[in-house]
Amino acid sequence: MRTSRLAFAFPLLLAACAPALKPPALQVEGLKKGTIGITGAKLDVVFGVRNPNPQELAVEKMEFDLVLNGHRVGRGYVGEPFVVGGFGGEKVISTVDVSYLSVPDAVKAVLNDDEVRAEVHGTFYVRRGGGLVKLAFDSDARISLGREN
Repeated sequence: MRTSRLAFAFPLLLAACAPALKPPALQVEGLKKGTIGITGAKLDVVFGVRNPNPQELAVEKMEFDLVLNGHRVGRGYVGEPFVVGGFGGEKVISTVDVSYLSVPDAVKAVLNDDEVRAEVHGTFYVRRGGGLVKLAFDSDARISLGREN
């Protein structure tokens, strides 16, 4: 009985001693208009992700809401796992489908602008021990809206 208590308590003790995990910093570095159709458009969102921790972070996925000039234009995700080295950085790209049917006319006007205020709010799902840890992020940047040739 005593051995089973120790076997149960030991992993909990190790987890309590592990340093707190700082959330990665995320910044929108670019937006690129993809195909534009009658009912919507595709936007490629380029993110810079920085790891403030000494150990590498294994990000299983990330989900986010994209807001341009104060208008929510869509939800995106990165489903492919990626690793950010300790104190390192990575670039990550996600495509957001913007439906004109579900967004106001103001958003269509935003897509015609050359520069926009881009906000993202979302969650990283980071592999930690035997499970996933949710780490929230928010970012706000003024960037140029590139066009696909």
